[in-house]
Amino acid sequence: MIRSTTITITMATTLALGSCGDSSSGGQTASDSASAGATTDGASTSDSVGTTVGEGETAAMTASASATDASADSSSTGGGPKFDVGTNADVPEGDCSQNCGFSDWSYVFVANSNEATISKINTRTLLEEGRYRTRPDGSGNPSRTSVSVDGRAVVVANRLGGVTKVWARPELCTDQNANGMIETSTGAGDVLAFDAEECVAWHTPFPDATTQRPVAWTSGVYNEETCEWEQQKVWTAAANGTPGSIWPCDGAEGIYVYRLDGESGAVEDVVHMPDVTCGGTFGPYGGAVDFNNDLWMYIWSAGTIVHVDFETLDYETVSGGSYGITVDNEGRVWVDSGSRYDPASGQWANKVPANGLPGSGGSGVAVDGMGRVWTATQGGVGWIDVETMAVGDTVPLPEGGLYRGIAVDVDGFVWAVLLGGTSAHRIDPITYEIQTVNGLNAPYTYSDMSGGQLSNVTCNPPAG
Repeated sequence: MIRSTTITITMATTLALGSCGDSSSGGQTASDSASAGATTDGASTSDSVGTTVGEGETAAMTASASATDASADSSSTGGGPKFDVGTNADVPEGDCSQNCGFSDWSYVFVANSNEATISKINTRTLLEEGRYRTRPDGSGNPSRTSVSVDGRAVVVANRLGGVTKVWARPELCTDQNANGMIETSTGAGDVLAFDAEECVAWHTPFPDATTQRPVAWTSGVYNEETCEWEQQKVWTAAANGTPGSIWPCDGAEGIYVYRLDGESGAVEDVVHMPDVTCGGTFGPYGGAVDFNNDLWMYIWSAGTIVHVDFETLDYETVSGGSYGITVDNEGRVWVDSGSRYDPASGQWANKVPANGLPGSGGSGVAVDGMGRVWTATQGGVGWIDVETMAVGDTVPLPEGGLYRGIAVDVDGFVWAVLLGGTSAHRIDPITYEIQTVNGLNAPYTYSDMSGGQLSNVTCNPPAG
């Protein structure tokens, strides 16, 4: 059911993880005021509960939303949803030991697959602030993106092979031509050549890969003296099938999992899995990490999940699974059908009722900080209670199509990307207000495109 009460919210955003030991910079809030449906530069209102934002337009940061039966008290969230992770608001000066997961910026990175680019969208202003090519040859067909726990970088996997890292902020980028400025994209109309884009940190080719989809950061190790995450790694996986085959896994000698150094992109570890079937079609499909930085990966059409241990690189297969995959902060694996696998018990559990929250035929899945698992439904999104597995509300979205990319950002907002369309939607998890970003090009993104999943498992330790 869809709630519908009138409630006014102020979308204040948490600014945490400022400079090390500077307690004045962390845990603060910043809010801009404007009325619901109002944007600058003439942005239009799409419907009574949503604001449409196009290229060059700025979304209102304070909005009036229409919703019934508002069971949540908006004042308890500071006027808007907040992801349930630690901040440095109460950390004594000179001590950053409690900082975790946040930065004073937040982006989602959406893959424009046909264009071979990724779009950097500010989750708070709803502006696209950059668009980047994902392979030197201008090809690659990217799909999965993963944002680091500190929000400093994104990695993107190209379905035709290759992984690329892009810095999230110009101040992190390198003046490669030493001309005294950072030359980087400012949006959709300003896409630089791959070699000219100074916010591309590295590209690691995988020339033998006929299909390469999963990609996921590990958290790394937190340095309490510098207040920075170090030794960050990147998981990715590929199948080396028969080139030119209609199914990239044809003839593959099993699956390869790679672990890359997050700083340089160098391949540090290779795990060959000749006994793990590719499923006959696309092979390794989606991946996520748990609080141990272990990789959990779904194998398309094989009905199998693979678990790779971070410390030993040993792997095991788990029977079951479906299209989407994520891991909650208790280490339980979720798939988009509404099923949950608990490694502690080795058992699967299913949503209740079993016929509730109709599936979309394949989509992402994401866990928020309010104890809910979000996935696409037929024409929108919906959620399941993370503990009881009871099916909750559904939220219809404007186009009514298939929303393959599902994520939760570090402020707790749910993101849904329309498959093959031009739009991405940000959904308030309390009021279900919808705001829309337009201007994408055949997006596909299906992964932790915001960094919210990694922040959740890193910064919210398991109970007990």
